[in-house]
Amino acid sequence: MTEPTKQTAESYVVLAVDDQPMIIEAVRRLLVSDTNAQVHGCSKAVDALAQAIKLRPDVILQDLIMPDGDGLNLVSAYRSHPVLAETSVVVLSSKDDAQIKADAFARGAADYIEKLPPLIEFVARVQHHARASRAQKQLVATAVAIARSEEQAEWAETLIFRMVEMARLRDPTETAVHVKRVAGISKILYNEWAHKHILAEAEIESQQELLRIAAILHDVGKVGIADAILKKTGKLDSVELSEMERHAEIGESVFSGSRSVLDDPAAEVALCHHEKWDGTGYPNKLRGENIPLFGRIVAVADVYDALRSRRSYKEPWPRERIEKFFADEAGKHFDPELTEILLSNLDKIESVCLEFSDVENDSK
Repeated sequence: MTEPTKQTAESYVVLAVDDQPMIIEAVRRLLVSDTNAQVHGCSKAVDALAQAIKLRPDVILQDLIMPDGDGLNLVSAYRSHPVLAETSVVVLSSKDDAQIKADAFARGAADYIEKLPPLIEFVARVQHHARASRAQKQLVATAVAIARSEEQAEWAETLIFRMVEMARLRDPTETAVHVKRVAGISKILYNEWAHKHILAEAEIESQQELLRIAAILHDVGKVGIADAILKKTGKLDSVELSEMERHAEIGESVFSGSRSVLDDPAAEVALCHHEKWDGTGYPNKLRGENIPLFGRIVAVADVYDALRSRRSYKEPWPRERIEKFFADEAGKHFDPELTEILLSNLDKIESVCLEFSDVENDSK
């Protein structure tokens, strides 16, 4: 496909289609005062559509009566071609006929100018239609970009849950609803923490989404742990426990290399969601704020959901017991500030848990 005429941010392209070269030249002279106007001419109707597609002008000035074609039919042809969908088509005619004007507008003409009006009027009208055309093109480009972004986000989400499904096949506790609950709880905790620390709304929104995805993938490293350990119903011995703990480092390795903005937070969460505030966690025995924020948040969210859910080795805990556990573990297992946020927002958190409930696993 031929590339369209290159334009600066302010320039615009006009295609004048008229069988009289003197009219095309008159258009050039009228627009010579506007240095942003790039005027092209076409004197044959049979060539007009192809030239318009090649140039992709902002404004087409179309004569009606041409020896080798009908100007109104060309208006329809411009309007129906996808490359010209946002181009302003303006009829430029010597005919002052209400029916012809109505027909032109019905076929998609943006304006009807009797040739040729005074300089100041003509330039103003062409400039107006050029601005309208550029604005429409920008709207369409933005809509297309958003659609592509949403499509890519949908693909990414699908891929992420395929990864979660891989982990679930290895570890029965790693269900889709579990990770959605952990992600939802994590978003609430981060939102409250971020507003408390007076972060900008744009930053909160972007970081929340990164945290949501990282939280969904927090246990993906379990794909590297043997089935005999993952599916063991009894208590793990010291060797098995040490092997199980490797899932944190395996998860981090999945996201090593920082190929996208997601990789670093996902790696941090995978590696650090079993670290404890007092330094007794794993794999690196990090302490306090040396544990990345996202890792501290997911640690709280993951344990909360695990306690309120049924597992093969335990029944779901009632809310009062969970509250006491977190109050007791604040400053030991968990970041005390995040623990306070959790306990202050349990109704919101339970709403998220109910939204992604699993009758088999969730407590009542």
